[in-house]
Amino acid sequence: MREAEEKAAKTVESAKEQARRDAEASLAKARLDAGALRRSVLSSKIRANRLRLLEEKNRIVRSIVSAAEEKLSSIAETPEFMDTLKRMVGEAVDALDADQAIVRVGFDGVKNKNLSSMGLVLTKGAKLVVEDGAIDGLGGVVASDPQGKVVYNNSFRARMDRMDSQLLSLISSTIFGE
Repeated sequence: MREAEEKAAKTVESAKEQARRDAEASLAKARLDAGALRRSVLSSKIRANRLRLLEEKNRIVRSIVSAAEEKLSSIAETPEFMDTLKRMVGEAVDALDADQAIVRVGFDGVKNKNLSSMGLVLTKGAKLVVEDGAIDGLGGVVASDPQGKVVYNNSFRARMDRMDSQLLSLISSTIFGE
């Protein structure tokens, strides 16, 4: 009987020890899982905050680009317009490198301007065509060969598209210092 009681006590003690080990293992795993969950929640919050910050920075950069586009669209009213136009025409004609180029000029308000000085920039045989409205919405110059096969778009929109990533990086680094 005593042997049976001792054996039962050992079995009970062994079962209690096993239960204690299982409970400690379960608690340790629960602590690890809780820590991982806390880190995951914190990481999600950090990512969400970074995303909100990035969206706000993008909104600011887009507003700056929009303001620049607005100023560019009204460039025909500025004193620097003729110098800018001559440079844009010269770049387009040089890039096209064709005899008898057709140079289209289109800016809001350009119809009211005297463009006779543009003859100095055009090559011999080139033809200047003044459009009624702004080319590409902002204004600019488009040069083509007489058949229209080779075209060089030197509008403000095309220029901005050509340097899109550089422009956005420059604005972002200037404003945010990154």
